[in-house]
Amino acid sequence: MKETSVVAELGDDWCDVTADRAEDCDLDHLALAAELSTEVHPAHPFFGTALEVIAHRLTNDDVLCRHRATPSRYSILHLTWSHREEIGSCPTIDADGEWRHIIAYENAVDAALRESAPNGEALSGEGRKPEQGPTGQPREEAPRRPS
Repeated sequence: MKETSVVAELGDDWCDVTADRAEDCDLDHLALAAELSTEVHPAHPFFGTALEVIAHRLTNDDVLCRHRATPSRYSILHLTWSHREEIGSCPTIDADGEWRHIIAYENAVDAALRESAPNGEALSGEGRKPEQGPTGQPREEAPRRPS
């Protein structure tokens, strides 16, 4: 993740797709924009809106987008990876607004996760699902060789 990127402010749970992280991320970054374009349907609020995917969450299917026509506007959407046009409210818009709104949303989610943890302990993986591989399945640790 580039330290000069705004994405760096979100923490280690996000992969900056504008940075060269090929060795750290096994998700096809071009597929993110393609899936977003496929899922957004005519009744979706962002249908016809030019969105640039700038990051994705490592622990679920959230993508962070910048609005091309309004570069100070950002949105976090949750993809379904259905590989088809969605219906209803999918893909969901989890956060939308200026950068400060995105940071406030992330901080609120983190605070809620901390509050829900037993004895105020931090939840594993910062309270989020286990990191996922390109198939959407949790990453497995490499098998250890017997000593």
